[in-house]
Amino acid sequence: MNRINQTDYKSVLLTGITGYLGTLVAATLLSETQYQIVAPIRSGHTREQLIQTIQLETNTNYSMSRIDFDRLVTIILPPIIEIHTLFKILNSLEIAEIIHCAGCVDYFDSARLNEANIELTAELISLGKKLQVKRFIYLSTAFSSGYVDGLIPETLHSSPRIDPTEYTRSKREAEMLVSQSSLPYLILRPSIVIGDSQNGHYSGKPYGMYQFMSAFEKLLCDRYRPAMYFLAPKVKLQILHQDAFIAAFLAAYHQVPDDSILHIVSEQETLPTVQETMSLWSQLSCPASTHNYYEHMSDVPTEGIDRRIKMWLEFTSVNSDIAAHSWQFETAHLDRLRKNGLNFADANLDTIRICQEHFVAKSTRIQTLLAKSPQKTAIMASI
Repeated sequence: MNRINQTDYKSVLLTGITGYLGTLVAATLLSETQYQIVAPIRSGHTREQLIQTIQLETNTNYSMSRIDFDRLVTIILPPIIEIHTLFKILNSLEIAEIIHCAGCVDYFDSARLNEANIELTAELISLGKKLQVKRFIYLSTAFSSGYVDGLIPETLHSSPRIDPTEYTRSKREAEMLVSQSSLPYLILRPSIVIGDSQNGHYSGKPYGMYQFMSAFEKLLCDRYRPAMYFLAPKVKLQILHQDAFIAAFLAAYHQVPDDSILHIVSEQETLPTVQETMSLWSQLSCPASTHNYYEHMSDVPTEGIDRRIKMWLEFTSVNSDIAAHSWQFETAHLDRLRKNGLNFADANLDTIRICQEHFVAKSTRIQTLLAKSPQKTAIMASI
């Protein structure tokens, strides 16, 4: 990415800056534009902590200075029902856009999801109207459609027969609020974001692939197991590298027209299957003589499996179910951005290997397990 010179001053309200994707967006805007970023944060966070986190996510082609961070303004985030009280200070800061990255990612806590994803979005829309912002950008999820068959369009979704989680339902309903707000909008739908395609760096919480790897680290590094079991169907694994997300966000921010919905996903052709990804993980971290792969949890033998392996499979079962669905996304906007020069790092087995190797290299527990295993020479040689 190249730093973009902006002649017009712009002040942007960015919510969710302390979250993983919000941090990536903040680092991108501070390093790639001249905008002022106004970030509501809870009292438990400090501006200095925020700066340190953002610096870790900055594009390596541009080193931010204190002058750049002078464009970062933090304000205290009030309770949701008091969001309207921010109007005076935000109006004085001439907020031109709202980029809404905040929300709850709990899968099943309906009350929290309704509050953080739906009610907060509604309050911010109301605030945006009072501020007369020029655009409302909402960070949603590619899975907001719920379980549907066939190509998922870049349009608003009706209620599906089944939702993977309450989280996807809440994001779909929030999308509807944004689209009906009368404010110009841009809805971005990334798939599951993983580490950088070049170096594997990842600072987010253990979601998606990282939930799987972190749970393995906690539950299955206590001793060598001669046999391992994986839920690993032969369907494409919908994951997205963080550098691809950053590049697509910036391109969409500047080029995609108002009132658009954009899927940010890797090319279907380059994505490995879940089974290929799990097989790679087993090569890197599982010193077992036998690796068993299953399409569904019901296929896994109920007897003779180590208790901790069962716990691991059950703990990751929701993400496994989501991964097992055959997701196919329309990518018309992303295709146009690619034609216009977007450099998008599609996930493939080699780039996923980089992320998995990065995780294994940083895990003392996995390294200890590998060192003690009968197959340690072969395993370590493959890393």
